[in-house]
Amino acid sequence: MSNLSGIIKSIRNDMREDRGVSGDGQRIEQLGWMLFLKIFDDKDKELELLDDNYKSPIPEKFKWRNWAANDEGMTGDELLNFVDQQLYPTLKELSALDPRAFMVREVFEGNNNYMKSGINIRKVLNRLNQIDFNKASERHLFGEIYETILQELQSAGDYGEFYTPRAVTQFITNIINPKLDERILDPACGTGGFLTSAIDHLKKQTKNIEQRKAIQKNIQGWEWKPLPYVLATTNLILHDIELPDITYRDALDKQLSEYKEKDRVNVIIANPPFGGTVANNNENNFPANYRVKESADLFLILMIHLLKQGGRAGIVLPDGSLSGDGVKQRIRQKLLEDCNLHTIIRLPNSVFKPYATVATNLLFFEKGKSTKEIWYYQHKYQNGVKSYSKTNPLKLEELDPIKTWWNNRAESEVSWKVSIDTIIERGYDLDIKNPNAKSDNNLKSTQYFVEELQNDLASVSSQIENVLQNLMTISEFEVKPLGEVCTVAKGNTGIKKSITGEYPLVTTSEERGSNNSFQFDCDAVCIPLVSSSGHGHASLKRVHFQSGKFALGTILAAVVPKNKNLLSAKYLYYYLNNFKEELIVSLMRGMANVSLSVTKIETIEIIIPPMVKQLELISLMEKCEDLRSTLLKSADDADEMIKSALNEAFKNETVIS
Repeated sequence: MSNLSGIIKSIRNDMREDRGVSGDGQRIEQLGWMLFLKIFDDKDKELELLDDNYKSPIPEKFKWRNWAANDEGMTGDELLNFVDQQLYPTLKELSALDPRAFMVREVFEGNNNYMKSGINIRKVLNRLNQIDFNKASERHLFGEIYETILQELQSAGDYGEFYTPRAVTQFITNIINPKLDERILDPACGTGGFLTSAIDHLKKQTKNIEQRKAIQKNIQGWEWKPLPYVLATTNLILHDIELPDITYRDALDKQLSEYKEKDRVNVIIANPPFGGTVANNNENNFPANYRVKESADLFLILMIHLLKQGGRAGIVLPDGSLSGDGVKQRIRQKLLEDCNLHTIIRLPNSVFKPYATVATNLLFFEKGKSTKEIWYYQHKYQNGVKSYSKTNPLKLEELDPIKTWWNNRAESEVSWKVSIDTIIERGYDLDIKNPNAKSDNNLKSTQYFVEELQNDLASVSSQIENVLQNLMTISEFEVKPLGEVCTVAKGNTGIKKSITGEYPLVTTSEERGSNNSFQFDCDAVCIPLVSSSGHGHASLKRVHFQSGKFALGTILAAVVPKNKNLLSAKYLYYYLNNFKEELIVSLMRGMANVSLSVTKIETIEIIIPPMVKQLELISLMEKCEDLRSTLLKSADDADEMIKSALNEAFKNETVIS
């Protein structure tokens, strides 16, 4: 058996040597299409043995076995030119009539070959050739390693939104308990975690090969981003789905009224995207009284609509979807009137860390009966656990107490019941705190904080290694004034006159406010125009990075790159924020009210490396920020440990409760 973990580690190192691959996200995308093509070819070989009439949709010249499988085959510029000028153009033009051909076409239309060295490409191909996906033992073991690749998405910048912790996907699937004859949908399937959990669950119910093959007909997913689409497709092929039914589309891009009874399903299991705004004015595809920019809320309406009568759902929603007035309230009212929302599991705010740190909830509901009462269960950390993280994720067995409680419900310190009358009185607010929780004012033990610090140290060591592996020297760059490469514009929103709304409002504070209109729709660096301290002293606490639609306070200016292919706003943010004393504060003028002008900002000279290096630096800065966050947490843990040690020294005669 191949040393699969060693192979994947070597592939990572090969890609880090290539100047075209910047950061974890691009490395995963690069590996994604290569894995897909290798696995697809191995599946083709299996189908050719089983069916004499089977013909692969990929032309002979472009089958993995004929260009990639020979370790002594093409390399260098010949290989690079073949991939860029022949392989990709051909596979992007495959027939849309053959379902398997169309699947390959969709994968290659949405992804890219980032590698610029044919020699490095050959190294990666040769390592992948060591894996035989037609060997059940290797396929199973690789499935576990593939899972770790997907987990890396959690810390790969914005890609984290596409990965749901496996404890969550498995728990929801087990509770919903889909059956062999039921249609199952995930309308925001990401990398396919819920779908593969459903496949594994259904396989346990099969008694023959025909039933196993029938699973494919009833598993359906939608995904509109290229990288998770190819990862989900590959994930399902690894789970013995010959032709994954994953559609490359935005689930919100269709008028709600266009979905008919034939489109409805028995089961929906999903983690719809949250914390973002809807693209392309897709909110207009929904009835006027449910139009909102928050993606999670629109997905909730969509999922209610797509369920059959008697259909059931288990989904993830953030706290923000459980409360709020106006449209958000009407959406919750529809959920409670059209469905029996019988259970809400409240999770800690670190389950999706580091991608998101908001508190999340698991909602379970059945369509066709209105809600009479809702049971709540608050999941608590196990003893010795203070927070979940990439190195200490939520584990499935930690949710066993909920499974035990599920069929024998009673109120306790972690569970409570709320009637629909109470919820209506609250304006359909579902963000109901635990009324049975006991206050705990005692300091945790010194041993607890010792274990926390040990975990922190392990994480710090890993993060430092990650930073060291990504250090670089850049010799090629330009120096240009900001005014030449960016547009600088003052904000127009008076803070005291702003009207609360759905768009972020950037002010000098670290926290965002909100406003009912937006001034910008882009990636931008926002610079305060007044000194943080005033009183004749020039200082600047922070520079902001803001993406999407947002309003900007009048005492700030937004710096927006004119050409996104020349200058990344995120790179510019890291550059200006880390050199703000030298570049920005030094330009502030005034006696009492120290301030900065747009004209002065335009004179700031910045170093602009090639875009590929900017992306590498962004990835490096993000890793440094993760390290800083862990160190800050360690400092807090150390402070608490000192208090605990003092209390324990006085034989638990608590000094300060």
